[in-house]
Amino acid sequence: MRLHLVELHDLPACPPSLRDALTDFLAFTLNLVRTYEPAVPLLRRALRRAGATRIVDLCSGAGGPWSWLAPLVDVPIVPTDLYPHRGRIAGMHPLPVDARAVPADLTGFRTLFTSFHHFRPADARAILEDAVRQKQGIAVFEAARRRPFDIGLVAMTWLGVLAAVPFVRPFRWSRLMWTYLPPLLPVVGTVDGVVSCLRSYTPAELRALVLGLDDFEWEIGEGRALHSPLHTTYLIGVPRRVA
Repeated sequence: MRLHLVELHDLPACPPSLRDALTDFLAFTLNLVRTYEPAVPLLRRALRRAGATRIVDLCSGAGGPWSWLAPLVDVPIVPTDLYPHRGRIAGMHPLPVDARAVPADLTGFRTLFTSFHHFRPADARAILEDAVRQKQGIAVFEAARRRPFDIGLVAMTWLGVLAAVPFVRPFRWSRLMWTYLPPLLPVVGTVDGVVSCLRSYTPAELRALVLGLDDFEWEIGEGRALHSPLHTTYLIGVPRRVA
C-alpha cells in the first residue's frame, strides 16, 4: 500500500543548504551508475511519435540526469521548477512552473525524473490531465520502488553519503558540513530515501491514474540499467494520431 509520508527535506524548517546538499547527492548517485539509462530509447521513440522538438523538464530540482542524457535525446531541454534556482541549473526557466498547470506557451514534451512520488494521487492525475488537455507528450521516470530489496538498499544511503560527498561537484563547504559536522545529510538522506520508496507508484497504480485519458496512448513498465541495482518505473503518454 502506498504511504504518502513526509520527506524531511520538504519541510519548511529544513535549511535550504541542507536541501540543496541532498538533491545534489541524489543527482550524483543516480547519474554515477546511470540509473535512468532505460529512459534513453523510450524517450527517443516517444519524441518521434509525438513530433516533439524540445523537452520541458518539470520539477527539475538539482538537474536530474540531463548532464549525460541530453546529448542522447538530441533536442533542447528546458528545466523548470516551482522554485526555480537559475544559479544551479543552466537554462532554467526563470518563472515558477507548476507541473499541474504548465503555462500554455511552454510547449514541449514533458518529463519528470525522481519527482512524481512527491504528488498525491489527485495531484499526480492533474499533472497527466494537464498534459492531455494541452496535447503535450509526457514521460515519468522513478528510481524508487516499494519492494524490500529497494527499500533495504536505500536504507544504506548513509554509507554512500559518507563515502561519496567529497566527490560531488560543484564542491560546496555547506554540503561537507552537513555530512560530517553534524552528520545530518546521511540521516536525512536515509529517511527521505525510504519514504520515497513508500510513496512511489507501482505500474498498476500508474495504470489506474491514466484511466479515462483515452486521447493518449500510454506505456507503463519497468527497466534496469546495466550497472544500477535499482529498477526504473516509467509512464509515457503520447497523443493518439488522428486517422
